[in-house]
Amino acid sequence: MAETGKIFHVRCVDNTLQRDTLSLGRVYEVTRDIERDGYYELSGLGCASRSRFEVVEPDDDPGEARRTSRSK
Repeated sequence: MAETGKIFHVRCVDNTLQRDTLSLGRVYEVTRDIERDGYYELSGLGCASRSRFEVVEPDDDPGEARRTSRSK
């Protein structure tokens, strides 16, 4: 579980019914974890269900965090 107030990254593993918003395999920046409601607030995209993502550990791929959805 990520610390409260800490920005972290997640990878999309399910974009069903949201293909126009989410890209499968893409890494997104989470600005807020709304655990009670089961949502992540994604930078620039709003809220999305936590079940659509897996947390990217900082040591997974050093360049991965740079390829986020900010450019979208």
